[in-house]
Amino acid sequence: MSIPLDRLYHYIESIAKEITDNIIIYRFYPYGSKKLEDLAELCGPTTWQTKVLGSSIWCYDQEPLNYELYQHRSGTGKFADLLRSVGITLFSGLPSVYTIYGKGYLLHSEKRSEDVIKYQNSQVIPIYYWSHALIALDWFRFAQHIKQKKQIKNIFLIYSRAWSGTREYRLKFAELLIGLNLQTHCKTSVNPIEPELGIHYSQHLFDNPSWRPLCILEDHFPTTTATSHYSADFNIDDYESTDIEVILETLFDDDRLHLTEKSLRPIACGQPFILAGTYGSLEYLRSYGFKTFNDIWNEQYDNIEDPQERLVAIADLMKTISNWSLKEKSSNLAKAQAITDYNKKHFFSEEFFNQVITELKNNLQLAINQVRETNNFKPFIDRWEHFLTFKEINNFLENPPPGEIHTKKQVENVLKIVKDLYQQQLTNQQKNT
Repeated sequence: MSIPLDRLYHYIESIAKEITDNIIIYRFYPYGSKKLEDLAELCGPTTWQTKVLGSSIWCYDQEPLNYELYQHRSGTGKFADLLRSVGITLFSGLPSVYTIYGKGYLLHSEKRSEDVIKYQNSQVIPIYYWSHALIALDWFRFAQHIKQKKQIKNIFLIYSRAWSGTREYRLKFAELLIGLNLQTHCKTSVNPIEPELGIHYSQHLFDNPSWRPLCILEDHFPTTTATSHYSADFNIDDYESTDIEVILETLFDDDRLHLTEKSLRPIACGQPFILAGTYGSLEYLRSYGFKTFNDIWNEQYDNIEDPQERLVAIADLMKTISNWSLKEKSSNLAKAQAITDYNKKHFFSEEFFNQVITELKNNLQLAINQVRETNNFKPFIDRWEHFLTFKEINNFLENPPPGEIHTKKQVENVLKIVKDLYQQQLTNQQKNT
């Protein structure tokens, strides 16, 4: 299945260029990759001169940030090797071509995040927006026109495919369902073999050993057949045959707020939900105008900071719901339906779209203003003038090897432009004082 995320990034590029012209968007391609070599320019390769005169927006907005993953990685290529050979230390972390701007932009989709703070301390300006809201509006757009015809077979709908990394808790959750004898009330499955790692959970070295299940899950649930692209779609039969979706988010055993399209799919499909995410996730949803179900069932689980206690509270809530009498079930689900109708209408509304886009535009504007007000061109000038004191670097730039994009002429042209900008900056500062 092809997921045309580049349309989203072209749209973001158009928004950024309403504020400033010199923007280059980098995004991971192929989609889902986390390799820095796959963090490629949206509009294809450009010259070194274009790169170095532009501001970089690195789009790490699909997955949770992972600051430590990139801290032992620095520049690659023959020129980078040459710089190291003459004793010059390269920047680590996100890719850099030593642009004229002292800072780059990091487009991300999480709040309450230590990783964001780490990037801020590394001369990066984070720009938050809820990327998965825009993605979900695209992926689930046809759900707006579908009218469900309920034929209930199970109370709960639960999607659970991958379980490695931040998703380990899903295995323990399946075990909790078995312990409460809830498996017959759930339309769900398990994946004994992790699709990314290719190993059985019994052989997995858990980051959090508390999430290791102590029973054989596949003895109680069917095996998952969903593909990696399943979250980009919806199955209306699943929603017509269940009452409530239990959303197993990407982040759970974590402090960050990072909600993906998983949390918006039941909203788009008009389904009540229980949200297994990091603490405060329901409040995050409410901040975007959605309603939740605290008047119908107990949503205090969302306020529990300890992830194990939160997971138990969710399973206990499911047990309580499964014990409703027919009269309670009919009354409570009718109340829940009024909320889901409101949420679905709000999700597909112009108001919600504008809220997400306005937040993105405002955060872009603030970040670009910050660079405009604080950027100093002098470090770039000093760095390249230092480079050019080395005979080896001059020789390299006079006759660059095939595949290298630096030339002595390009460097001199850029230095002239930047020196003019720096002089103009000094003149403006003198006028202001």
